[in-house]
Amino acid sequence: MSSYAFKRSARSPRAVGFVALWWIVLFALYLFFNAAPVIILGLAIVSLPALIDIGKGATSELQITQSDISWRSGRRAAQLPRGQLKSVRLDTRLDLTLRMTLITYQGGKVRLPYECVPPAQQIEAALKDQDILYERHHFTLLS
Repeated sequence: MSSYAFKRSARSPRAVGFVALWWIVLFALYLFFNAAPVIILGLAIVSLPALIDIGKGATSELQITQSDISWRSGRRAAQLPRGQLKSVRLDTRLDLTLRMTLITYQGGKVRLPYECVPPAQQIEAALKDQDILYERHHFTLLS
């Protein structure tokens, strides 16, 4: 069993592409459809957190070792010793995002920030490799 590490950058081509596409759509709405500036401003504000993350070069990461599971996203960071981990729950939401929840033997639930969670196939393979029990739930509204 080797350790598993996943790292994601806010400066990925996909993230930059989505923000650029968002601004192109806003520009087109204003220029071609005469959208009200107040509406354009409101929609532009939605992209500010992504622009700040891209500007900072924010990263998030998840690491699974034989001794613990640790994660970091921005200023948030934590770890859970493997001895306290009972299982992992993976939920695919209706917006196709994957939510990862760590369930402890004491009954506690720790939800990882969504930006720390790798694609489903990768995390399932890593959990199997580390002999960690997990449940997979598809298209749940609330988890």
